[in-house]
Amino acid sequence: MPAAATAEPAKVVAGTGDPSPAAVAEVAQVVAEELPALRRLFRDLPLQRFFVHVHGSREALPDVLAASLQPDSPGFALLGRHQIHLVWEEMRRTGASLRGVVVHELVHELLDQFVAPHGARMPRWFHEGLAQVLAGDTYLGAREEDLVLRATLGRLPAFGELRETFPSRVEDLRLAYAQSYSYVAWLQAQYGLDTLLTIARATDELTSFERALVGRTQRSTLQLEDAWRDHLQHGSGAVWRVVLNQCFSLALVAALPILVLALIRRLAADRRAAERLERAEAVDAAAAASAPPVDPPPDAFAPGVPDDARRVP
Repeated sequence: MPAAATAEPAKVVAGTGDPSPAAVAEVAQVVAEELPALRRLFRDLPLQRFFVHVHGSREALPDVLAASLQPDSPGFALLGRHQIHLVWEEMRRTGASLRGVVVHELVHELLDQFVAPHGARMPRWFHEGLAQVLAGDTYLGAREEDLVLRATLGRLPAFGELRETFPSRVEDLRLAYAQSYSYVAWLQAQYGLDTLLTIARATDELTSFERALVGRTQRSTLQLEDAWRDHLQHGSGAVWRVVLNQCFSLALVAALPILVLALIRRLAADRRAAERLERAEAVDAAAAASAPPVDPPPDAFAPGVPDDARRVP
């Protein structure tokens, strides 16, 4: 059973790499603002104390921590050890939302405490999907649009492949986050967050999360995943977003020859104008060279006439 709640369940501290006091304070403020609402979602869970470490950079992490930081990821939670690790420079470099990152990692910690002592039984795809859904922000720029073609071709990985670990290659990792987000978001829309948390808490050594999900929804794993794929392809709007993006790209491609032709015509017109100007200047120069000299008036240089009187007004 979880230990009694502490007055200050989350402690934000400076980690490696000398993060600025302002960065640590900013993280602490977001944690203080977001944690109460998250606790309510988890049924006012009495929390064991946990630590949020703010590190300066990826390079400054000890090897044992650096091994847990995925490519282009700004943070991670060490489940079962009540530790969250955030890397300030990675958040700045990737443009990640500070609130999104903090809430994402807080959800991992709260879910782990909520299902204790069976946290290790939670599927990775559920952990990552729920963290993204409650944060309202996907990780690594994950998008449902990237799943549509693979779903149509039957090339999405089975959720069993995403149960324990996620891929290491960045593109595959991004798709795993997108798939987890999309499926959990669909489950939440269909059955509600409270039902998902009830399923999570029902998980133990004898009952897997997947079995609890089937028992609670009265639909087999195949039926659930088929229904989600149908939603992805026909109800999520992802297909239309893909089509609109493709149409925009195709419109740019289609417009390119027209733009090139217009540029060629403009350059040709400019060249013809320059040639006409050169010919006109040549004609004027030839006319000036062949014109007879004009004799000045007899009194133009008469003595005693001031210089300014000789100038044409």
